[in-house]
Amino acid sequence: MEAPDPFALIASGQRVQLELAPDQRARFVVDFIRRGLSTIWCHLGPERELPDLTVTPRVFTLEAGDPGGLLKVPVTVASVDRAERSDGKVLTVRLTVLSGTIWVQRRKYFRLRNPQLGVTLRPARAASDATAELSARPLNLGGGGVALAVNSGEIHPGDEVEIQLALVNTLPFPARGTVLRVEPGAGGESVLAVQFTDIRESHRDRLVSLIFREQTRRRLAE
Repeated sequence: MEAPDPFALIASGQRVQLELAPDQRARFVVDFIRRGLSTIWCHLGPERELPDLTVTPRVFTLEAGDPGGLLKVPVTVASVDRAERSDGKVLTVRLTVLSGTIWVQRRKYFRLRNPQLGVTLRPARAASDATAELSARPLNLGGGGVALAVNSGEIHPGDEVEIQLALVNTLPFPARGTVLRVEPGAGGESVLAVQFTDIRESHRDRLVSLIFREQTRRRLAE
């Protein structure tokens, strides 16, 4: 499905969130938008601690949800203004909308080829056996599962596997999955298609954010 126009979905008074880091988001309220200027004005506050936003070329992710899914919009910060009010400090931010918006439908996820992700896995039947742990090379990643290349022929379709996933510069987190397919890969490797069956939603959100950030970076590099 093609991503909706962010200027058609996002409206004044709507609550949105700005992803500042993989595990850090700030909630804003939209003040007004200007489609012709590709600009969204929003504010946060009053808060005791305001995020440290500066006007840089860095690309952030603006997230706006509705019952159908989540809109993820690449933006840059055009201006930042801090104002004192009787009830505290208010942060007003002007965002410039870039191309590359994606729409994450419920239970449907985009996939990223060759993600920067560390992965180890072991068959669930050998969960207590440290020697059964296998290093795996991720070939593509989605919020619903991952394709992995492993140097083992001991895993078969239908097997349950326990996985450790590690994003760059973060501690690994666990997931559990079912092997849907096993296909021959290059150099004697086996390629496993694994569907996540047990993963915390906060961890899934981190994977979806990684996919979006890397897709945006690759688009801008083209």
